[in-house]
Amino acid sequence: MNRSRAAPSREAPALTPTALIVEPGWLAPRCGDPGLRILDVRDRASYAADHLPGAVWLDRSALSLTRADQTVTLVPAPVFATLMGRLGIDAETTVVAYDDVWGMHAGRVVWALRRYGHPRAAVLSGGAEGWVGAGAALTRGTILAYPRSFPLGEDAAQRVDLAWLQAHTGDRAVLLLDVRGAHEYAAGHLPGAVHWEWSNGTPSGSWAMLRPPGELRAELLRLGITPDRRIITYCSSGMRAAHTYLLLRSLGYPEVRVLDDTWRAAVHQPPLRLAEPAAGPASFPSCVHC
Repeated sequence: MNRSRAAPSREAPALTPTALIVEPGWLAPRCGDPGLRILDVRDRASYAADHLPGAVWLDRSALSLTRADQTVTLVPAPVFATLMGRLGIDAETTVVAYDDVWGMHAGRVVWALRRYGHPRAAVLSGGAEGWVGAGAALTRGTILAYPRSFPLGEDAAQRVDLAWLQAHTGDRAVLLLDVRGAHEYAAGHLPGAVHWEWSNGTPSGSWAMLRPPGELRAELLRLGITPDRRIITYCSSGMRAAHTYLLLRSLGYPEVRVLDDTWRAAVHQPPLRLAEPAAGPASFPSCVHC
């Protein structure tokens, strides 16, 4: 097997922290740039078959902890820092992640990096399929990164837990957004949560990460999902919630966070009761089973 090492990263290429999603046309001329780390978040077999030039494989399961109630949460900061360091990421590294499911898995990686204080991260829209569709080539062979020291840090503005929700009981500025499937929502959801499935944000007939911004803004506004709300996205694994987090942030929503905590049992424990949205789909039923 061809096993080569990715060159050490030093000067990060220009990537504005607010550029959460990049296109193949942006990435292609930067593939060999020092300071850039490309993460392949597909399964191992897909990576072994072919991958973007210079891409390092990330086992996405290493980011997750499965709790007793089957809710999946992010690993603690020290574990995350060790993993990122092994992938050759330090404080100055720009990270671009890609997958083969409209950016859902890669989106959680980018959210996790921001959660732990590393905003220099983006998702490649279209993944490997979009890369090839744009006329760029894939390569083979395992890339081994030079280990770096990833600094421990946290950005509390990216995440909430149940204690945060309890502290904001009655806050009508908070909008809890359930992005799971309709059947999951119907089976039970957090009190007052609005339902909008994450896949509503993805286009049909394309691997691009998002539908056109104008379409998305109009649809979200009709549902009362407005930029003046403090929006908390949640699902069962954090992946779909992270995708919608990136979608909303890319549309200019200023305050979006992901619920990263065990929540299924807690929904029956008062005072976890959020105010119903003032407008939009306020008639959705409260949680009964989740």
